[in-house]
Amino acid sequence: MANRNEIETIIFYVIGDANRQLFVKSGFESVPENKRVAALRGLQDLGWIGHGGFADFGESYSLTKEGRRIASERPETKDFDPKVREHIEALRLVDGESNGGRKDGLKKLIAIECEHGNWDSALINCFELRKLAGKSKDSESTAFSLFHQGQVEVSQNKWDEALESYLDAIEMYMELGDRKGVAVTNKALGVIYGNKGDHSSAIRCFESSLTMARAINDTALAAKAEANLAIIFDLEGKFDESEKASKGAYEYFLQSGDTSSASRIAINLGVLYISKERFQEADELFEKTIDNSRSLENREVLGIALVDAGYCRARMGDASRSLALTDEAVGIFKESHNMNMLALAYRNYGTIELRNMNLHTAFDWYEKSVRAAKASGVEDTFAACCYEYGMGLISTLTDLRLAKRLLKKSSSVYMNIGNSERSRAVNSKLAAI
Repeated sequence: MANRNEIETIIFYVIGDANRQLFVKSGFESVPENKRVAALRGLQDLGWIGHGGFADFGESYSLTKEGRRIASERPETKDFDPKVREHIEALRLVDGESNGGRKDGLKKLIAIECEHGNWDSALINCFELRKLAGKSKDSESTAFSLFHQGQVEVSQNKWDEALESYLDAIEMYMELGDRKGVAVTNKALGVIYGNKGDHSSAIRCFESSLTMARAINDTALAAKAEANLAIIFDLEGKFDESEKASKGAYEYFLQSGDTSSASRIAINLGVLYISKERFQEADELFEKTIDNSRSLENREVLGIALVDAGYCRARMGDASRSLALTDEAVGIFKESHNMNMLALAYRNYGTIELRNMNLHTAFDWYEKSVRAAKASGVEDTFAACCYEYGMGLISTLTDLRLAKRLLKKSSSVYMNIGNSERSRAVNSKLAAI
């Protein structure tokens, strides 16, 4: 556990007011409890204090390796990475006296936390921002809070709650005449509809976002909308259209230097390559995305890339690398309870064990993946996990009756969400049994 002096030293970095720093130095008990918790949560999100809860301010926190370095070396804030300095500045604004400054700080924190996948802190700060915005009747800040709350809910596969948050946000953006806000939220709504299997609604939202992005000359937002449309094309079996749209958006963000957006699109492009059994191309994209996400500290994108890279490696027969990638991904997604990504990770484990001919363990993992996919509400993932489980049973001649039921379910789900191409492919496997 961290000692009192270490905590006392490191907490100075997120408390900007000199008087509050003196309070901490004279004793933790002098600092109002809400300020203690806010400061410690900020240190956790910076990765300087381990995530262990808020049981006791004094002696219940463990410093990370980076935290111990900072506590011992006491570097100047100017020596930190620019993104870390931005994070610290946001925390200090939130700790200030000005409501305007606190709102700005909360917005910065929420954006940073969503990017890093610190979903609990992001949600708490969304509620805090909404309380402040309500007092001053600040509709823009309220809409910002609702939009990012939707992002948190999406990360936890709470599709109906996210839908409500986004609809509330888009209504406020429309009242404000904020066309970019409307376009961004339409894109987010399209993602929800796509995951729920309502492709026509998803396409409508993405096309609306694309049209508005072009009207306001926001080329980056237009490229993102096109990349989202590419995902729907893939889900509907329109692979050539999907690849063309994804490549165009990917190249745009690479050229503009937006590696974060490029990484997200690279994942989708890699998944498309897997479906075409172009494993080497997919693996190169995933490995590059993993490296970029580590440098950007984007845990959500990192986790998705790890899962997909793990599956790609499993299909290539590289079980050890697949296992390492999948284990790391599970650690990320168990924290946010993302059942969709966990289902795909469990599918990886099943594929690995099947390759190693550990049949009982493989089928246990496949069954777990199907249950998790069902719980996530993501129809495409459910269909994919049913298919993988069924094909595993067929390849080992284990239980052809169950295999047929799984493949029929997979085919039916694919057909219901408009992916007739994959439905026909599954049916051809069924016919061959």
